[in-house]
Amino acid sequence: MVIIREMKKSDTDSIRKIAALTWKHTYSEIIPEAIQSKVLNDAYSNEEMDNRLNSSLTLVAEYKDEITGYAFFSGDLTKKDIYLESIYIHSSFQGQGIGKQLLSTGINYYRNPSTLSLTVYKGNPNIVFYEKEGFKVVKENTGDFYGHPMVFIMMAKDLK
Repeated sequence: MVIIREMKKSDTDSIRKIAALTWKHTYSEIIPEAIQSKVLNDAYSNEEMDNRLNSSLTLVAEYKDEITGYAFFSGDLTKKDIYLESIYIHSSFQGQGIGKQLLSTGINYYRNPSTLSLTVYKGNPNIVFYEKEGFKVVKENTGDFYGHPMVFIMMAKDLK
């Protein structure tokens, strides 16, 4: 059985490993490896991980004492509009409902949220997951991502 719980500082290395594996698996076709490395180094630095632990909702999925996935939500727990910063599931555990569990657990931490939004990179094969979970495309923006041109898709889900 998978347990969803709040992240502890001691989970950081496991989360970094999942991030490295899932980024390579998910983005190898759309983001050059050198840029992936820069992003992972910045986004999962000790400082950034400490910031997340102290300022946002950080959840992990655990199966038999192994971290199998995680989700980071931002906004304090009284916010009506919450933001999913990231959600990644180890490839060996995808398709088992863990992402759905992380999403619903995260939403339930907030008091009567009205929307959950996120940004996903165009070409991410997991957009289908978000669509199945009721997210709709709000808009697309083209921008610079660590020196690489990228299309960012903003999606939102009505929670009311």
